[in-house]
Amino acid sequence: MFTVLIVDDEANVRLPMCRTLARFEGVGEVLDASSGLEAIAILKQRTVQLVITDIRMPAGDGLQLAEYIRQHSRQTDVYVLTGHAEFDYAMKAMQHQVAAYLLKPLSKEKLLEVYNEAYGKYRRRMESEQVNVIRSRALLEKRMHDLLHGVPVPTFDEGLIPQYATIRLVSFSTKDLRSLGETSVRYFIRECAHESFSGLGTAAVCEEDRLITVVLFTEHDDKMAWEQRVQEISKWMEAKLRIEVKTGHGGCTKEISDLGLMYMRSMMSLGFNEITRKERGDSFPPIIKALLKYVHNEYANETANLSDFAQQFQVNANYLSNLFHQEIGLTYTQYLTQFRLTEAKRWLRETNLKVYEVCIRVGYKDPAYFSRIFKTFVGMAPGDYRTVEHS
Repeated sequence: MFTVLIVDDEANVRLPMCRTLARFEGVGEVLDASSGLEAIAILKQRTVQLVITDIRMPAGDGLQLAEYIRQHSRQTDVYVLTGHAEFDYAMKAMQHQVAAYLLKPLSKEKLLEVYNEAYGKYRRRMESEQVNVIRSRALLEKRMHDLLHGVPVPTFDEGLIPQYATIRLVSFSTKDLRSLGETSVRYFIRECAHESFSGLGTAAVCEEDRLITVVLFTEHDDKMAWEQRVQEISKWMEAKLRIEVKTGHGGCTKEISDLGLMYMRSMMSLGFNEITRKERGDSFPPIIKALLKYVHNEYANETANLSDFAQQFQVNANYLSNLFHQEIGLTYTQYLTQFRLTEAKRWLRETNLKVYEVCIRVGYKDPAYFSRIFKTFVGMAPGDYRTVEHS
């Protein structure tokens, strides 16, 4: 909202200007003050885009007011109004970066000219800020999508990550979003999801063919509000799209590096995994079948990495990585981690091995690290999981 503040100790000057300005198109509110000190008190409470002030007033003059505005509200345009055309006053006003030095009496035409100039600058600034917000959001969502698939955020983009105490993740599964038709439909879904979750913090919405994943950064975590919002958006999507919507909970974390694991957890809860695909009768290329067999045989080996396999089979590692992601839906690292943790769950259920022994058997050396990723992936610590499964 464009707000104007008129400051003059003479009411017969101040109030007619207020009435005139209130009739101009685009003006949201016109405030007035009879002194510089009164104006400063208003500015401490309100955001004002345009100030027109008399230069000589008994309680805080216009130059003092202009100096305060330059120090505390640099985007506020200041016009100094006076009946004294002395050159030294004009120079002092310019030192405080006022927009212009205006002589009384100010005609309606001149007032309109001043307003149009300030309002035009305000509109251009708002449009520029809006473009920057849209660009920042799009880049944040791109970086979050990369993180979900195991691609780290470049150092030069780390500033995009909002301040947070907790990160939450949820995925909504539908039929192929491309089958919904117009791009505008998918955009509408994303925007509604973004608007809904943004009330809880900073939300990044990532769209894929069959998934809409929401990553929420929040400084004040409210689990009940989060769960209510998840239910509401799921029901809303079902009602609007008239298709079944499933919800995959990825959980919460304090470490942004856990996002890939949380995404995997949500995917598994939705049934997106290799077993499901094989049951549908899909077939993998021979090289992917060989790589899956390699994972199943070598997962306990800490060095079970894709580059070794690629070198052994004389295949380009980047090509193989992209093909694996395309065929399986997870990166190689994500799949390897998923398989290791699935095997860890089996060892915990079926044996009495200690947690650190299970850790070693599934390819990890650090029990603390193993426990952290297990909790992120499964939702509880390894010991708690065993207790639940044996109860």
